Amino acid sequence: MILNKQNLFSSFTVLFFTLFFVTPGSVYADWVYFPYEYNQIYKEKYALELELADIRKQHQNELNRLEEEKKDLQSQIRNLTEDLELEKRNRAKEQDEYSDKLRDYDMRLRSIEKKGTDKERTLAEENRKREEKNRAEIDALKRKLEEKERECLQKEQKLRETYESKMDELKERIRNLEEELANLRKLTKEQKRELERLSEQTKEFEEKLAKEITSGQIRLKRFHNKLIINIDDKISFDSGSSELKPAILPAIEKIREILAAYPENYIVVEGHTDNVPIKTKFRNNWHLSSERALSVLEFILQNKNLNPKNFSSAGYGEYQPIVPNSTKENKALNRRVDIVVIPRATSSLGGNND
Repeated sequence: MILNKQNLFSSFTVLFFTLFFVTPGSVYADWVYFPYEYNQIYKEKYALELELADIRKQHQNELNRLEEEKKDLQSQIRNLTEDLELEKRNRAKEQDEYSDKLRDYDMRLRSIEKKGTDKERTLAEENRKREEKNRAEIDALKRKLEEKERECLQKEQKLRETYESKMDELKERIRNLEEELANLRKLTKEQKRELERLSEQTKEFEEKLAKEITSGQIRLKRFHNKLIINIDDKISFDSGSSELKPAILPAIEKIREILAAYPENYIVVEGHTDNVPIKTKFRNNWHLSSERALSVLEFILQNKNLNPKNFSSAGYGEYQPIVPNSTKENKALNRRVDIVVIPRATSSLGGNND
């Protein structure tokens, strides 16, 4: 009987320990785990919402700024139109005054001719000469008015073209922002980390290449998930040549040192030209652009810390201009070598370099 009571007490003790020490611990662990995961997801969602709000705010600010530019251009067009109308009215008034004078001279001339005296004939001759002079002045004023009208029309056309160009630029910026916003919504955690790394790399380029950027040797551009490093053609190559000039080598050395610090990226070196045909050892602009891209790539890979498997080169000739080849300045911008930095995890997001 005593033994049974002891066994019963032991069983009760084990049951009590299991219920109040083991099981509650498991429940507590689950209770802590799930709110923690939920909190992490909520924070990430909140951060993305803030980022989306910031992009929308930037988008709206850009729209507001371009709307102000539009209003300013329209105001200039109205002012020029009013000036032209005022000039026309003034010239018409002067022409009416000269016409009145001519009629008066004609009447006086006929009166003098009727009298037939030598003095009157002399006066008539003087009046004839004066009339010819006045007619010449009127013709000169007419030519001046026509020239003024042409100038005003040219200014108006130029302002209209500027306005249309600004509107096209605005539409392109809106399209890019919409694409960037769509891509941001697709980002995974890894892609987001790599984009943050790309931002750090961009900042490092801006700091270490500040002198070259200010002088126009180097231009940086962030486009979607890519960083484009544009090397100026003028100081990089002689006309029709693919051999790098010594003046650009220090800048490319800085670039490859920074690239070595971010080995997780893909690098594409792209060659571009204008649309002017060439007559050199190269068959065409496509061939020249490919050789220039390869020259830059080979110089970069002299740094043995870089993995050649992450690099490639391409030549596009005149077929991917960043601006129309309509002016000498635009053609100079299109002659370039671009070093395109693409984070590995975000390479699937797409997007052109233009």
